[in-house]
Amino acid sequence: HVRLVANLSSITQFLAHDLAGFLKLHPRVKVDLEERISTTVTRMVLENAADIGIFTESPDARQLEVIPYRQDRLALVVPRDHALAEREAVGFEETLQYEHVAMHRGSAANDMLARVAGQSGHGFAPRFHVTSYDAMIAMVSAGLGICVAPIASVRRFVQSGFKLIDLNEAWAERQLYMGVRRRDSLPAAARLLMEHLRPHENTRPA
Repeated sequence: HVRLVANLSSITQFLAHDLAGFLKLHPRVKVDLEERISTTVTRMVLENAADIGIFTESPDARQLEVIPYRQDRLALVVPRDHALAEREAVGFEETLQYEHVAMHRGSAANDMLARVAGQSGHGFAPRFHVTSYDAMIAMVSAGLGICVAPIASVRRFVQSGFKLIDLNEAWAERQLYMGVRRRDSLPAAARLLMEHLRPHENTRPA
């Protein structure tokens, strides 16, 4: 029995596939997975409400044993008829003149974009906040705004009437982490899962 908690980006891009492979190898192991925002992920691991957590960034990570899990890349998502749709790449500051659709308040992605906008002297006030990438893409495809999202999480919606544009920003390349309280105190099944996930560290989505 393994208690696993992970953020949305890791689940939609990598973790679902990785878990399927793990459970084929270890069908007797039961994995309980919960989706939470990154700050909640690390808190649940610290409080022993989860054995393993996967997250992007969190101040509580300093109190955990942390291992790189995967890397992803953020891109700008715009409707095909948007003013930016013909661009190959764009800086984030330039996008702030347009309406944004963002992940919900408190999410690592929303907090990061607000912080980046503030550093450039701008506010970040999305028109809409949502809790899933399919909702985000539905809003963008309907012409209700643009968004920043992980490429691998939205690529499956490619027929939904939008275009992906590269972000000329160093922070668009993100690291996903796997965190535990102490590796040497993990239950046997949790160690098996952690070792299964370790080979994927520092790889990018196809």
